[in-house]
Amino acid sequence: MMNKKYLVSVFFVLASVAVTASSASRDVYLKLTAHGRRLDLGIADFAVARGGSVDDAKTARQSRDVARDDLIFNRAFNIVENGPVYTGKDEELRYWERLGADIILFGEFRADTTAVSVTARLMDVAGRSEIWSKEFLFDKKESPRKIAHTIADEVALRLTGERGIASTKIVFSNDASGSKEIYAMDYDGHNLRRLTDEHSIALLPKFSPDGKEIIYTTYRFGNPDLYSINVATLERRAVSKIQGLNTAAVFSPDSESILLTQSRGESPNLYLLDRDGSLIKRLTRFSGIDTSPSFSPTGNGVAFISNRPGYPQLYLMSADGADIRRVSTRGFCDSPAWSPRGDRIAFAMITDGKHNIFVYEVSGGRVLQLTFGEGNNENPAWSPDGRYIAFTSTRNSKKELFRMFADGSSPSRVADIPGRSFTPHWSPRLY
Repeated sequence: MMNKKYLVSVFFVLASVAVTASSASRDVYLKLTAHGRRLDLGIADFAVARGGSVDDAKTARQSRDVARDDLIFNRAFNIVENGPVYTGKDEELRYWERLGADIILFGEFRADTTAVSVTARLMDVAGRSEIWSKEFLFDKKESPRKIAHTIADEVALRLTGERGIASTKIVFSNDASGSKEIYAMDYDGHNLRRLTDEHSIALLPKFSPDGKEIIYTTYRFGNPDLYSINVATLERRAVSKIQGLNTAAVFSPDSESILLTQSRGESPNLYLLDRDGSLIKRLTRFSGIDTSPSFSPTGNGVAFISNRPGYPQLYLMSADGADIRRVSTRGFCDSPAWSPRGDRIAFAMITDGKHNIFVYEVSGGRVLQLTFGEGNNENPAWSPDGRYIAFTSTRNSKKELFRMFADGSSPSRVADIPGRSFTPHWSPRLY
């Protein structure tokens, strides 16, 4: 039987090997990107283990193609394709080298009746050395897309030091059914799924930071009530059905409380509830309207909208309701969203008769415009890495979901979805 000293020694050896492999992959990435260029990442076809079926080969091909799209979207790499399957032969590496690949991603699928095993590897082409490998295990029923997203996010982590966002989803309201219902889809627009069947108005969905719940406002029972959906089971529960407004809700960063607008027989103000809906504290006391709160990532601050000056403007305050201060802007403001890195707040503002997306730089105090009058652009929502913003736009004559980089560049429609879409929110990384 192994003694404790031996087990500790084995643990440190294994930990050292893991750290060395991880460091090696990032070292290659940093060395190549230090000269101002993106890494050229070759993506080989994923091999299927001997005895694999036609379906296994199809799953391997689909997973490889989706992982490629995920890594293209990441924008940290130039993708190199059309090289041979890598089986360990030097002539195969030489071929990839001629194509210009710095590193190649390759993998092997193995499947039995219940499970799929995928071993993904990264090879430094110039150094002729494997710099990372990992085996992923999936249920046989798992979709090729989830397999691909998991691998792509891990590759991004190993090469750049930050996990990708391929595992994320976007939740939103849509009226294609004739009523406004809550839907969710993968970050890239695939796997559209309807989550509610309210036959009424359901809107303003927000993921919890732990990814386990979605809260939203529904008018199903006549009053704007706050409900929650369990992401795993789709079980619904009432959070707050107090007469009057229960709307524009958002979770605290620790997922333990909910900040929202309630009227409670008075003017709409901001109230803090626990996750079950019990009142913790009233944060604002104003005779007008305070709404659309957004927590800072630390939970210490809150951005919100108030009509204190006579029209809706962007305000900041401490999480306990103290130190309320106005951000200097020139138009009607709405839907602030604090960035995951805490440095910016995205919001919508009417300028020249149209809604556009702006960001407020928290430290410098500057307000920068990201969209410029291509329809009405509203409801910004940050990706969990802070590199992208989802929003709604009417640039194609109806309200649709778009996304852009955080500097406003490369706006594109997320997906062609029937009906009109409203109030998106980006999930945390879900797996």
